[in-house]
Amino acid sequence: MPKGLGEVLEGIVRAVALEETTSDKVVKRDVIRNFIYKGAGVLTDARIILPEVMYDGLDIQSEFNSKLTVDFPVAEGAEGGEGAIDWTKFYNILEKAEGSFKITDEATIRQYQKKQWRTGVRSLARAFAKKKNYDIMAAVVGGFTLSTATGGAWDTNTTYVVSDIINGINKILESDTADIVLADIAKMVVALPIKAYNICSQLTTINNLKTSFRDYIESQYNGLKILPFKDISQSTGLGGGNDGYVIVGGEETGEHGVYNGAHVPLVEEKRKGAATKYIVRQYFKSKIVPDSSSVATSSRIHQITTILGSP
Repeated sequence: MPKGLGEVLEGIVRAVALEETTSDKVVKRDVIRNFIYKGAGVLTDARIILPEVMYDGLDIQSEFNSKLTVDFPVAEGAEGGEGAIDWTKFYNILEKAEGSFKITDEATIRQYQKKQWRTGVRSLARAFAKKKNYDIMAAVVGGFTLSTATGGAWDTNTTYVVSDIINGINKILESDTADIVLADIAKMVVALPIKAYNICSQLTTINNLKTSFRDYIESQYNGLKILPFKDISQSTGLGGGNDGYVIVGGEETGEHGVYNGAHVPLVEEKRKGAATKYIVRQYFKSKIVPDSSSVATSSRIHQITTILGSP
């Protein structure tokens, strides 16, 4: 967890503990929902790739202009032509995630309920964050248009680390479909399996300087971030644990859609045995913005295949 997020999460669960004495069930449910959602947001690292977008419903259907043309030069006194307009459809259906925690009667008798609150909120926030991270990375892994193989496995020859990542950056920059500018490099994220990230972070000598491949590449491209993601790290996980991804983060690449809870309660309180059970729900789904209506992938995502000989 990046430095500072642990303290933020602990502040959230402490605030919940202070509020748990309220007798108003509606207020209590709102407190639980707000703080678990906030805690999950703090812990969802992959939101740096696909940002969270709130919706008032579960079914999202829209169209947008994916490619416009501009007339230049236009004669004095004349009007430019409307030009071609490509419309791209965007559909997404949010899906339900649900978890719960309990405050036992025995804990209440022993005046231990605040500890159970803190533990419940912390654990549930982490559990939601894991599902949200996985959902975002699943969209990325299934949503790339561009792909090239590594020059060689990183775990046998680290000289390919720099060339593979720079090649991925160049492929996106050169793509007419991705249609990005140099300023978009600042939004780029290189998502790596943990083992590949550790190789990338090893100290080496580049241009007579003692540095890591990660620090060197990030220093060459202002704003670019190289980050590890657990969900793409295992051979049994997303992508088989053997690939890395260069992504231009932001809503033009995709989004993590979340229902705002405007119409139904997203927290329930009920008796369950000798305990009070709190059930928390969130509706979300990540979706890549496709290059066109005829495909489901984005040229703002580049896959680097087989970077590890043995994930």
